[in-house]
This record gives sequence, C-alpha cells and structure tokens, in this order.
Amino acid sequence: MEKFDSLKPQDEVTVTIWGPEDSRLYQSTNKGYHSIEEAIQIALTNAALIVKPEDCVFEVTNQETFVSHKYRFNADGNLVLIM
Repeated sequence: MEKFDSLKPQDEVTVTIWGPEDSRLYQSTNKGYHSIEEAIQIALTNAALIVKPEDCVFEVTNQETFVSHKYRFNADGNLVLIM
C-alpha cells in the first residue's frame, strides 16, 4: 500500500513555496523525486531564499495524480502535513 505522500521518480511534481502573508516565493516543476521531503529540500536549495524554511508553507502537487498537499517545518525541523 502506498502512502498518501509517496512519489515515484517518473512523476512530474510541482513545488510551490509560500512565504509570509501568502506571497508566492518560488515554484518549480521537475521529475526524479523519491519523497516529498526530497522535493521540498531541492526546491529550497534552488530557490536560495533569505526567508527561514520554518516561516514557509510548501505546496506539493503530483501532476500525474493531481493530488496536492501543503506542508511546513515544525520547530524541531520535521516536515509535517498541514491539515
């Protein structure tokens, strides 16, 4: 059984980084990710933002399945799903 947040390397994935006050800071679409956290970490690296990751919301959309979820880093640095 697959987890709701699993990705396959062939999936086209869009990562959107939302900053304070819901401002879109960065967006990219790529393939080759094995996990949500990997997709977000690569987007953060490519974006080279000045804002702290804990202050951002990360929207990850699998373009193959059209499933989209939002995540953020908690105070301990763990990625958590926003319900």
